[in-house]
Amino acid sequence: MIFEIPKEDIAAIATIKAMSDGSVDALLTALKSVPPTVDTEKVAKRIAEHVPSITAKLLEDVLDTLYGLCYVRELAGVERPTFLEDFMEGFQNVPELAGEKSEIPKLRKKFEKLLNNETFNLLSKAKRLQRDGERLYCDAKIISDMRPVFSEEPTIRPTGAVVTHTLKIVYHKGEGAHGECHIILDSIDLDALGSIITRAQAKDRTLRNLLKEIRLSDLGL
Repeated sequence: MIFEIPKEDIAAIATIKAMSDGSVDALLTALKSVPPTVDTEKVAKRIAEHVPSITAKLLEDVLDTLYGLCYVRELAGVERPTFLEDFMEGFQNVPELAGEKSEIPKLRKKFEKLLNNETFNLLSKAKRLQRDGERLYCDAKIISDMRPVFSEEPTIRPTGAVVTHTLKIVYHKGEGAHGECHIILDSIDLDALGSIITRAQAKDRTLRNLLKEIRLSDLGL
């Protein structure tokens, strides 16, 4: 199946296409010298001097794109050789990237080396594991309002009102689909929810500190 290259990645892929074999090898060597992390901006700054052929900003875009491609492959469960073939077919379908047929073997070899880099593959596997679930959080909003309480006679002004809050949670489900749910909260619920989140944040910090103590790389977000 032909891989459709995202428009936002075309510029970075064009940069990779223009990189010399020496620059590609320098990039791969530099990646081995830094701890694996999804913070591509941080990685780009640390290894920029080893890849002088492109700017730090372009390097960050390149790392983002390679990481994204590896994650898509990991999420789809496609074998590396198959994904590479699909990618190269998609590559040739983009006017800004397509070149002479004689260039394809060299380009395939270049992207094979980059997409088989264990740093990106490790991070992609970690991200898939971290987000492995039926529903993935996308967005949330709390809508607050007052609800009037009427007596038996609705033509008479309300005798009072209640304050209520609606927690709207939007989540990813399946491929490209979204779902949402609405949960009614009162002030006690808000306090309880806040306490639960504060506790979860504390546990997050504790676990991340534990990773540092046992010298285990934090590969998640």
